[in-house]
Amino acid sequence: MEQEEVMGEYKRIRQELMYQGKVVGFYKDILELPNGNVVEWDLVKHPGAAAIIPVLPDGRIIFVKQFRNALGYRTLEIPAGGIEKGETALQCVTREIEEETGYRSDDITPLIKVITAIGFCDETIPIFVAKNLTKTEQHLDEDEEIELVILSLEEAVSLILNGTIIDSKTVSGILAYKETLK
Repeated sequence: MEQEEVMGEYKRIRQELMYQGKVVGFYKDILELPNGNVVEWDLVKHPGAAAIIPVLPDGRIIFVKQFRNALGYRTLEIPAGGIEKGETALQCVTREIEEETGYRSDDITPLIKVITAIGFCDETIPIFVAKNLTKTEQHLDEDEEIELVILSLEEAVSLILNGTIIDSKTVSGILAYKETLK
């Protein structure tokens, strides 16, 4: 793809798709820096995802424990999923909360938005809070194996601080949610 794009004092001379995966595209960007140097930078383009913090009536939070191939082990996270074509972030989390946890909510509010790996990836994740949960059934995708873990906010923060919870959307979301309760 031949293009020239001005981004502030940085100028994208060209962007080349190196590989298109199932979800993400891997690009080589050729940029001209403000000092005139021309550099190559890696870029991963992601269609976007959304995440949700499901809060039970007693204030405890539902987390999902699932295997993450990039790390080679199971991690503790808030429910999330990729935004499908034609879907809004709110529609995504409404679908994902029920698929992953087996709960539905009629009280979903936006909290914050995060960029997961800002140095090389454009993935943006809006994070929502769900209250007034109703128990339904999990509807896991064929490649998902999820265990539900229910924690108090204090327990979740403790697991963040001791390095057990390391997922960026979960860390950001839980700490932001804690701030809203002050």
